[in-house]
Amino acid sequence: MMKELIFTLTFLCLCSPALAEEAASGLSAMPLLTKGLIVTAGGLGGVFLVLILFFLLIKAMGKLLR
Repeated sequence: MMKELIFTLTFLCLCSPALAEEAASGLSAMPLLTKGLIVTAGGLGGVFLVLILFFLLIKAMGKLLR
């Protein structure tokens, strides 16, 4: 499990610049409103991900303390 995670992270780090350059060319043609909606959706997704992780952590700690 850990080997796959390390391999995936390494692969993404090595391929990121090429993917970012390709994505930037497509993003520059988008309207500003669309870019804003994408950023807002990503931010809300991140907030809810953190909230879900806190919830799961609280549940796990509650089970451990019983």
